[in-house]
Amino acid sequence: MMLHWLTSLISKPLRRDPARQRQVDQQTSRLALYHFPICPYCIKVNRVIRKLNLKIEQRNAASDSNWADELQQFGGKLQTPCLKIQQQDGDRWLYESDDIIRYLRQNFATPEDLAKDPST
Repeated sequence: MMLHWLTSLISKPLRRDPARQRQVDQQTSRLALYHFPICPYCIKVNRVIRKLNLKIEQRNAASDSNWADELQQFGGKLQTPCLKIQQQDGDRWLYESDDIIRYLRQNFATPEDLAKDPST
């Protein structure tokens, strides 16, 4: 766990040109991550969020019962991490850290981004 924390401090976020970053910021405005601060799977997801330079709203379900209640009621279970994705046809609740990371990489790490930083 300590190693993950240290490497997150050392690894630099992905750098995009300003227009592309604005586009990504607009896309991520429809996302929210429900998490528990000391959950290793949540930490894993947040490392990827930082690495991909994504602005995703953080909803601490451990310290805010409103977030916990929303997660339970609409997501179906009180489990973190959970990525809420607002879509035109309704919200999607994505559980499991590997699935969340796969979604983030597929949607926000373009081939151009990866060419600039293959470690992403």
